[in-house]
Amino acid sequence: MPSKTPSRPVRRGVLVAGLAALAWPALAQRSPREAIVVGVEATLMASGLAARLRVAVARDTGLAVDWRPGPSGLLLPQLERGEIDAALTQEPALELALLQKNLVHDRRAVVRTDFVLVGPAPRKATRKEPASGDPAGIAGGHDAAAALARIVAAGERGEAGFVTPVEPTGARSIEQALWKAAGPQPVGPWLRTAGPGPTAVLQLARETGSYALVERGVWSALGAGSGLAVLVDGDERLRASYHVMRSFRVNHPGGKLLVSWLAGPTGQRTVAGFGRGYQKAA
Repeated sequence: MPSKTPSRPVRRGVLVAGLAALAWPALAQRSPREAIVVGVEATLMASGLAARLRVAVARDTGLAVDWRPGPSGLLLPQLERGEIDAALTQEPALELALLQKNLVHDRRAVVRTDFVLVGPAPRKATRKEPASGDPAGIAGGHDAAAALARIVAAGERGEAGFVTPVEPTGARSIEQALWKAAGPQPVGPWLRTAGPGPTAVLQLARETGSYALVERGVWSALGAGSGLAVLVDGDERLRASYHVMRSFRVNHPGGKLLVSWLAGPTGQRTVAGFGRGYQKAA
């Protein structure tokens, strides 16, 4: 009489498969007719580059891009959870951490730019008025950390202010690295925190005559008439790059096409042709 096949291995296989399904949820499939939802660092919306890219993508590929602007530090967790299809962000440390954990994929460089340190425009003395502006005396410098150290000294004397972003943006990460290089993290009433949004820092700096770190594209689009001027630039530590990447949790049919277009020759020509300090990735 033939022996019965033991049932335990079968149950074990089912159990393992069930645990694997819990650990790695199935990809949420998206319809090709739906717009692809892409988180974008809000500075690219403020400068106008995101709008230019959306028009060019639709023209060349037929893809409808639904930009969801926000700070990179909030968009990347949304990408990890599959709440958006892709993201165009400027937060390399967090991007690489997610990539190494296989929580995002298809990361490609799209845009290069830099930040500038702006502040009250210096004015030479005239017969009628004394010299004014730039109380920290940083104009013309190329060492951003040294400039911040001088701003701290001027702030502690009650002569200067500095505006920092409240949101976890790429700008805040660059600023924090510079503060670390300049010395102890400063505190004091002269250090002001701007509200949310990509233009809040520039607006508060304008209103209070303070110094601030501003992405060059935003400065080029909105800095005119602010009473501020670019005082420090050219420091390698002020350089920044935006990368596009896709979520592992969702699968929009146009996701790979979007990444290829943004990082490819046509997308790169669109970036370079926009100007305002933006450069193609390579």
